[in-house]
Amino acid sequence: MSLTVDNVVVRYRARRPFADVLLRRPGSARPAVDGVRLTLNKGEVVALVGESGSGKSTLARCLAGMQELTSGRVTADDIDLTTLRGGELKTFRQRVQMIFQDPYESLSPRQRVKDIVAEGLAIHGVPKAAREARVNAALVAVGLTPVESFLDRRPFELSGGQRQRVAIAGSLVLEPDYLIADEPVSMLDVSIRAGVLKLLHELRESRELGVLLITHDLATAVHVADHIAVMQAGRIVEQGPAAQVTGDPAHEYTRALLAATPDLDRAISA
Repeated sequence: MSLTVDNVVVRYRARRPFADVLLRRPGSARPAVDGVRLTLNKGEVVALVGESGSGKSTLARCLAGMQELTSGRVTADDIDLTTLRGGELKTFRQRVQMIFQDPYESLSPRQRVKDIVAEGLAIHGVPKAAREARVNAALVAVGLTPVESFLDRRPFELSGGQRQRVAIAGSLVLEPDYLIADEPVSMLDVSIRAGVLKLLHELRESRELGVLLITHDLATAVHVADHIAVMQAGRIVEQGPAAQVTGDPAHEYTRALLAATPDLDRAISA
């Protein structure tokens, strides 16, 4: 079972200068994703690595069915996502869940933890009587125990790491096959990043999840990933087993990323 990107192109229309608008010159479209191929299998972690603006988050939205494609296709277990509409697309989105970068913004400050985690269940029509047990199980899975001490808290009463664990619980509660984690530790203190990364690794093993970890940091990628794909200017320039990509990089951009990662040896030995 796999989530696959096949020759996907996404183009955004560039902002037109005022003179071009007056003179009715045609606008141009720049590729944010340019002919990308990538496969995420269940039970593995693939790290998508690249600098800001390389197209990583756009590709993530493609995998989650949240981005219109210019061309190409995305398939989940041989089902073409571009053909899904209405209820079928809604059902698919239970299987592929996203974890966003900033838990300070992705969680509603007005909601309690129990309501945040249960929100996806409500959206997908899970009966209210069945939600409590699933919310509790999700909180246990992300290490927020005893559950009773977290259910009625609001985000401002939690640490950054706890907020991100709540966000992960909100994704897990729908029992997905794949998680798309977009820079999930970049907003967290260094001291608690390892705990969240370890949690993602454990969830991959215990639930046979496919995890796409988006990061600009090769040290983070090596710490948890089975495979690494390196993205530059909308294209994947190199991909392969994590040890191969970091130990014997073939592309100059990968070598540049490695040179900018002074703690890579420490991450490999961790």
